[in-house]
This record gives sequence, C-alpha cells and structure tokens, in this order.
Amino acid sequence: MSKKKIHEQKTLLTEALRDLDKELKRLKKEKGSLSQKLGQIDTSMLTTEEKEGELRDKISRLIAEESKLNRKKGQMQSKLLKLSEKLSKISSIRQGLREI
Repeated sequence: MSKKKIHEQKTLLTEALRDLDKELKRLKKEKGSLSQKLGQIDTSMLTTEEKEGELRDKISRLIAEESKLNRKKGQMQSKLLKLSEKLSKISSIRQGLREI
C-alpha cells in the first residue's frame, strides 16, 4: 500500500474514533442524567411507601376507634330502650292510679 492510501485510511480511522468518542461522551452524559432521575424516583417511592404505611396505621386506629364507638352506641341504645320501657311502665301505673 502506498503512503498516501495509508494516510487516508489513518485519517478516516481517526475521524471515526473522534465520532465514537463524541457519541460515547453523549451516552455517558445521558446515562448520568438517567441515573440521577432514577435516584429521584427511588427517593420518591420510599417517601410514598412511608406515607402509605403511616396512612395504613391511621386507618387501623380509626377502625379500632369506630368499633369502640359502635359498641358504646349499642350500649346506649340498650340503655335507652330500658329507660323507655321504664317510662312506659311509669306511665301505665300513673294511668292506673288516675283511674282509681
């Protein structure tokens, strides 16, 4: 091969290597950007999961409180029913006494 041909091939290879280096730098920059975004997403996911856990705990406490209130409501309704029955008996006795 002539020196001229070798020089031309060397020039072409040098240009190709320069192009590859530019592309490699661009890809590394893009990789860094994507890695940063991935880190932000991971942080966001952890925050969301933590919030979800807090909300689940709060729901559990609210369910327990609701259950307690429902029991108290039932007890109050039972007491109210007994009181109504007593008032009815008293009214019946009064009515009976009025008739005498």
